[in-house]
Amino acid sequence: MKTMRLIGSFLFLLFISCGIPQAEYDRLTRENEKLKNKLAECELTPAQMYEQAVNYYDAEDYTKSRKRLLTLKAKYVNSNEHKKGKILLKKVENKILETARSNREAKGSEEENEEDIAEKQDNTDSEANKKALAKMQKKYDINNDVTWYRDKSSTKLSTKNYVQTYIGKKEKKPWLGLSINYFSKKKWLHIQRIEITVDGEIFEITETTPGEFKEKQESGGKREWLDRVVKNEDLMLTQKIAAAKTVKIKFVGEDDVYTRTIPKAEKKAIQNVLKAFVALGGNL
Repeated sequence: MKTMRLIGSFLFLLFISCGIPQAEYDRLTRENEKLKNKLAECELTPAQMYEQAVNYYDAEDYTKSRKRLLTLKAKYVNSNEHKKGKILLKKVENKILETARSNREAKGSEEENEEDIAEKQDNTDSEANKKALAKMQKKYDINNDVTWYRDKSSTKLSTKNYVQTYIGKKEKKPWLGLSINYFSKKKWLHIQRIEITVDGEIFEITETTPGEFKEKQESGGKREWLDRVVKNEDLMLTQKIAAAKTVKIKFVGEDDVYTRTIPKAEKKAIQNVLKAFVALGGNL
């Protein structure tokens, strides 16, 4: 910071003492800004560089992400962040290649004179996919090499009661996850099963493997939840919940039950996730 102030002071003194033209002063000011930016980059730690690269990746600015990772490699090749960054760099470069390929294909399509119904349908599907994915919050997990997608309206608070779906994608194949959360300040339910009534039709969720119903005391209350990959029966139930008018969920415990109605916002979020799942190449 001291170096930056000295540079700025030097430019100011040069301007007032020498009477240089405004254009020349503006040029020197721009160069000064560039120099300050470079100095600021030099002060970044490996952790900050890596975090910026991940943020650029999540924002789909792959060029900036690659640039930051290459700088990390050049300056801190022996750091732990660079080791993690090598995995991310491969994904970034693949995304850049995919984007370039898509741009070439788009350009080629523009140059074609004939457009049939199939091409128009592809364009329609492409726009629908973009809209579906725009409603998702995207986060890349560098440790597991998985990109997670959640509806932007879905709560992240473990102290809330909710039914949510989400998407995981590794390489090219996406999968759906189902998350059901119960929280109470009063007493444990010790959930044995979950009953979901969809427009009068009753579905039951039980453990497929021991220990799927989890419990934890946190935030001054009792949290109980289920989080698992969606299989055939869960997929059918999830689709029915998304399309239903009225959905009620009952948590059946050892000695007590708790029932709530799933609100419209939660059903809409599930709809959005299912559309995004298809947009990412999943099959319903």
